[in-house]
Amino acid sequence: AADEALVGWLSDKGQVEMRVLPAAGGTAQPATLDAATMMVPLGSLWKLWVFSYLAERGAQEPAYVCAANRSEQTSEERYCCAPGESVLRDAALARSCAAYFSPARLGIRTNDWQAHWQAHWKTHWKTHWKTQGRSRGGPAWLLDLNQLKPDTQVPVSELLTALTLIAPPARAAARSALLQAGIEGYGREAWPRLGSGMRYKTYSWHRADGSAFGGAAGWLADGTPFWFGARGSSRSALAHWAPQLAAALPAFSLPRWRNSVSEASCVDVDFFTRYTLRAVWRESAPVRAEPGDLKGRFRLEFTNGNWLTITSHGELTLSETRSETLNETLSETHGAPPTISGRFSINEYVARVIEREGSTTQPQAARALGIAARSYLLQNAHFEAGCWHIADSSRTQRVSATTPSAKALAAAWFSDEIVLQGVAVRYHRDAAGSNRLAWRDALARAGEGWDFERILSAAYPQATLATLSGREECVRLDAAENWLARAAAGWSERLRGEPGFEPLDTTPKVCSLADGHPYADQQRLRIYARGWRNLNERVTLAHEYLHLALRFHPNGSDEAYVERLARRLIGN
Repeated sequence: AADEALVGWLSDKGQVEMRVLPAAGGTAQPATLDAATMMVPLGSLWKLWVFSYLAERGAQEPAYVCAANRSEQTSEERYCCAPGESVLRDAALARSCAAYFSPARLGIRTNDWQAHWQAHWKTHWKTHWKTQGRSRGGPAWLLDLNQLKPDTQVPVSELLTALTLIAPPARAAARSALLQAGIEGYGREAWPRLGSGMRYKTYSWHRADGSAFGGAAGWLADGTPFWFGARGSSRSALAHWAPQLAAALPAFSLPRWRNSVSEASCVDVDFFTRYTLRAVWRESAPVRAEPGDLKGRFRLEFTNGNWLTITSHGELTLSETRSETLNETLSETHGAPPTISGRFSINEYVARVIEREGSTTQPQAARALGIAARSYLLQNAHFEAGCWHIADSSRTQRVSATTPSAKALAAAWFSDEIVLQGVAVRYHRDAAGSNRLAWRDALARAGEGWDFERILSAAYPQATLATLSGREECVRLDAAENWLARAAAGWSERLRGEPGFEPLDTTPKVCSLADGHPYADQQRLRIYARGWRNLNERVTLAHEYLHLALRFHPNGSDEAYVERLARRLIGN
């Protein structure tokens, strides 16, 4: 079991599901290990519960200030901030700053800590676990501040249970803080496979035999708690196992999503702005729907003679100022025609656009359309009273008036908080154009094996992916990219005799590296580096370029060989 890659999650019924991840191309198999007795290290996961405790109690703890000189910093503190700088709570969680979350530094009292988590356990036990015969007592390690350390071994089942004890407001705060780690931190190579909807805290640990063990734990997009572990560091484990992990995780659960915390941002939609309604009828009987929130199935009658059946769970509102019977015509009524509006979270809005403007038949195409629709919303909607306001119209983007499917929601949540930046986003059913995605092309390309990033890159070549807060997922180093393009053109002839060399069709994107070591993302043909101006930086660019150009040959994994060749290319 120590050499297996494992993933576990807590099902809707409160049962732990464990899977052994397969080699590439295989199918995950149920694990024979008992999640109640399988012990795993907490690693840096303990910081999640301290963060949640602070968030839920509205604490206003001081920032953590790093030592003024690097020589005075501990190895742990170097994760936190640069010498002399400080770090606040969200960034401390994303960077896994142990010093920040030290209970002693924060002055957390044992009695307060225990009372907090015991109250959460009691509430959960009454509402979820009493009928399953679960013990009244919560995880002992969670109640003991002295156990909040990396080498504490805990059962997988208790770890997953402890994740459910984090209240929705604190979970939302943790999700927000962990977005940066998922797309820019240790999860950056895995996120195109796993998406940004699942949020997790990574961990790494060295076992007694000296081998590295790492992974992540957190929540899937629908709120399902999960844990993952494999040989290697958290970054290498996530990068290597991301495809198998994505395939093994459970499908998006509508019931779980409805019961989980919703997004803070909302979208108000005016439906059918170009099509006048005559009346709204309950489907079960020829009775006019009463103004107010719509709950159930309804038939919409339009003045042009068309009819539409919709389902609403209270998110749609009917406004009407007139009265009529089934047999009356519009000319015999008085007042304005009925109107329907809706208020949704951003991702539910995006899911409704996916179902109205596209489909979910090709998941990668649906994910691309979801990012385009979210980007269009932010570029064209009005922000009023805390919500985005937009019309359902072919002049903007069409929005389904019925409850979206689990597949559409999964496609929208996959790219949670991700938008296109740098271009005015447009899309069309058939006609492609400058910065305009053609849905027909997206479907065809997805059918050929293109992923959502490649589909978007073809439609919006000047755009970059960013978060709603404006942070770019890849900050382009244009000068370094231009230098690499010129240099690579001259290297091609010299490299033709190297075993495994394959010229790249396009120059790799060169992205600014915020922290860690430079690396090449072979899946997305990107290089993460710091620059190109000095000799070392140019050798680094050549080194990572060779990793891409030799990626289908064993030489591409030979660091010593790649480094020697890179230095020859640069003339050093």
